[in-house]
Amino acid sequence: VSAGDYSSFNLNFNRPDPHSNVYENYRRLAGDLNISVDDMVLSHQVHDKKVLPVTREHAGMGITKERSYQRVDGLATNETGLLLVTHYADCVPLYFYDPAKKVIALSHSGWRGTLLNIAEETVRVLEAAYGCDPQNLHVAFGPHIKDCCFEVDSDVTQLFRETFTWAGDYSTCRNDGKWLLNLQGIINESLLNCGITPGHISICGVCTRCNKDMFFSHRGSQGKTGTGSAFMMIRG
Repeated sequence: VSAGDYSSFNLNFNRPDPHSNVYENYRRLAGDLNISVDDMVLSHQVHDKKVLPVTREHAGMGITKERSYQRVDGLATNETGLLLVTHYADCVPLYFYDPAKKVIALSHSGWRGTLLNIAEETVRVLEAAYGCDPQNLHVAFGPHIKDCCFEVDSDVTQLFRETFTWAGDYSTCRNDGKWLLNLQGIINESLLNCGITPGHISICGVCTRCNKDMFFSHRGSQGKTGTGSAFMMIRG
C-alpha cells in the first residue's frame, strides 16, 4: 500500500513511509505465505558482517516486538516456520541452504559488507553453529546492482585491492576516472575460496538499477526509494 517513491511494497520501517503502510505490506506478505507476522525475524542492517543464528525466541523481532540484537546483516536458522527477512535496494542478497543439515541463512552484502567478507562470515557461522560442511552448502545471489551500473571512486577500488589480492580482476576504470566494481564476482570468488562447490552457486543476472521499474534501486533513484526484501524459511 506504500505510495510515491515507496510504491508499492516498501518493507523498511526506516524509510519516510508511514509505519502503518509498511506493517500492512508485511501483513499481506504473511497472508500470501500462510504465516503470521509473528513468524518473521528482521535483520538490523548497518553494512557490517555480523550473522546471527536465530530461534523461535526471536520470532516477531523487528516487526511486532523489539529486537534483542543490533548491527545484524545476516540471519541463520535450523528451525521450521521462521521467516528470515533482510532488506535491499541495490545491495546483494545472499541465500544459503544446507540440504544435509536443513539449515538456511540470508545475508546482506553491500560494498562494505563485501569488503568485510560477510559471505565468508556466513559460511563460518553455519559451520560453527550448525556443523555445516561448506561443500554441502548451496548459495544463490538475488537481484542486485551489476558492474554495468555500480560506479565507485578509486579509493573504494583500492580498499578492495588491499583486502583481496585478486580484486583487480573485478574492477574496470572508465575514461572519466571512475571505476565500475563487480560485487558479484568478488563475492563469488570469496565463496569459492572458503570451500563452496562451484556448481552449488546460482547467480541472478538481473541488475536492479537497470530495472528500477521492477526493483527498488538506491542508485537509480538518488536515494529516494523504498526497500525490497529477501525471505527464506524452512517449511514444517
